[in-house]
Amino acid sequence: MNQTYTDAPSWPSTYSENVPRPPDTPPQTRSWWSRMWHNLGRDAILVLPGFFISLIGFIVLITMFSVSISTIIIWIGALLLPVTLYVATGFANLSRARARQWGAPIAEVVHRPRGHGISGWFGVMAEGRRWLDLLFETVFALPIRLFTFSVVIPWFFGALGGMTYFFWGRFLPNDNTDLISFIAAWWNDTSVVALGFGAEATFQFIAGLILLVTFPFVLHAMARLEIAAVTAGLAPGHDEVTSAGKARAGDPTGHASDGTASATSAGSRALGLPAANSFLTRAAGEGWFWLISIFVGVVLVAIGWPVTAALYESSTVIAMLVALGQSGALVLAVRRPVTAIIVGLVSAAAGIILTADSFGLVWPWTVTAILSLLFLHLIIGLRHSWLHLVILWSLSTVLGALSLTMPHAGGLSGALANVITTISLTAGISIVAVIGNLWIRGRTQLATERQLSAEQLAKRQELEERNRIAQELHDVVAHSMSVISVQATTARYRLPELDTRSVDEFDSIAGSARQALNEMRGLLAILRGGRDADLAPQPMIDDIPDLVEATRGSGAEVELEFPAEPIEINPTTGLTAFRLVQEALSNALRHAPGAPIRVSVRTDEWQLSVSVVNGVPGSTDSGMNHPGSGQPDGGHLGGGFGLKGMRERVEALDGTLQVGPTAEGGFEVKATLPTS
Repeated sequence: MNQTYTDAPSWPSTYSENVPRPPDTPPQTRSWWSRMWHNLGRDAILVLPGFFISLIGFIVLITMFSVSISTIIIWIGALLLPVTLYVATGFANLSRARARQWGAPIAEVVHRPRGHGISGWFGVMAEGRRWLDLLFETVFALPIRLFTFSVVIPWFFGALGGMTYFFWGRFLPNDNTDLISFIAAWWNDTSVVALGFGAEATFQFIAGLILLVTFPFVLHAMARLEIAAVTAGLAPGHDEVTSAGKARAGDPTGHASDGTASATSAGSRALGLPAANSFLTRAAGEGWFWLISIFVGVVLVAIGWPVTAALYESSTVIAMLVALGQSGALVLAVRRPVTAIIVGLVSAAAGIILTADSFGLVWPWTVTAILSLLFLHLIIGLRHSWLHLVILWSLSTVLGALSLTMPHAGGLSGALANVITTISLTAGISIVAVIGNLWIRGRTQLATERQLSAEQLAKRQELEERNRIAQELHDVVAHSMSVISVQATTARYRLPELDTRSVDEFDSIAGSARQALNEMRGLLAILRGGRDADLAPQPMIDDIPDLVEATRGSGAEVELEFPAEPIEINPTTGLTAFRLVQEALSNALRHAPGAPIRVSVRTDEWQLSVSVVNGVPGSTDSGMNHPGSGQPDGGHLGGGFGLKGMRERVEALDGTLQVGPTAEGGFEVKATLPTS
């Protein structure tokens, strides 16, 4: 049976040439129902246990942290606090692992290596990442997961109860008024009249069916909300990440298993820089601002709405809108400072007008309005330029001064004291925010400069290594090729007894040697980082017929199928196709001498297909002498680098490569490349 072996990026690049690759399994296209059930199980595994994990973590961490702080004066807390941070990191790593299992691209965190002795134990408290893990697991994780759990569970059991109401609804008390009766009375503006069990069961079934149909989407939305929170609070910064697996092995450099540097650890891989431990450096990330602004906004709504409505005897709806406006300004301040300033000041002005009739209460700025204004100054000062902060403080000061001209129930002295206090607090928090912003920017700039220095050092070391390799190639390989070229060129003069056929053979050898020398010079220029390297002419797909003709000159039987019309493809694809044919022909000549070779190049509007198939060599080996056979003159001559280079070239263009023995005993190399 004729089999081909598909080369996939998931296989290690060290796959030996003399081992045929197993066939890749083509990606299966899931149906809509299959994807829904897959997401349903994945989301349920994330959301449902999360609440209980956070509940346990909250109880454990709050208890440990409280005991540590309360006993720190007698040094017991100083010993317990590192344990608390380790436990918090454990819960945070569990959250990261569960998010990765769900599919979120969250890398593992590299912590600073712990020192020896008591200094190493207390050094844990200097790691900002561990404090952020403690903050997230004690403050943010439980409310978020409580919300998602509280939405998912009632939704599911509401659907289940509605669908089965026909069975258990009969056992409810007889004087129970049906829900459908209330709805019908409200819709028709009539008195409540019981419509009977059948109408109620039908209504409950339809409602349960609607809840059941929408449940997967609600569950998925809650899962995405939890993933967004975990990503915002627990995703490591650019200088804290490492590749999965290497972090477990204790390798902070973030190198993959094949020795290549992980893309997520490019910032510190060259010098082995430790993970960032500054709280402020990490706090510069946008994710924590989102978490804090949303958390504070929700708390202010929960407090400000009832306080404004009850204590100041205001309209409930207007009090709700004012509280939502003041809290929404905090969330907007993360990304849109101008909009946040407008919304915050308009909401504050509305709150001043709404509470102007109060007597003996805090006015014009209520307590919740002052807190909202302080957090608004803090977020804008930390996230944006000082000009936005100056505008916000100036306008809020003008607003407070204008409020003193309004008629209000309280005395002027109390209102004036309130305005002065608010202006002073906002000015103080603005100064703190500006200093914090400068500190964050300074440390971020320092980390960036260190990263750039590390990258420059890595590039310099790489260039030195490439120069060393180039020198070795120049001194050894290029010299040998030059000797071959000279000997082949002068053979007709040194050996006058040669016949015409032998002279042509030596000329062909000399031409191949000169071509190899020219390509070697281009390779050396690339290795040395020469600016003229890209100016060297590169072979294209139109040069394949000349390559085949040169191969025929060596005595090989090569059949070529090549389009007669010009092939319009990009130069990179053309160079890759030429190199594939060149390497495949070279392998066929080395590993299957005397075997017929068939080269095929086909193209259409979307892709280019290149195929090189060698037959069975005319020897007693019965065709087993091919690159995959492992015979003495087989796959070991190339050292495994030929097919490996093919794979790298094809994968770089998002193409596919198939290599493997044919049913007749030969060997096939087939590649499909995009034309654009």
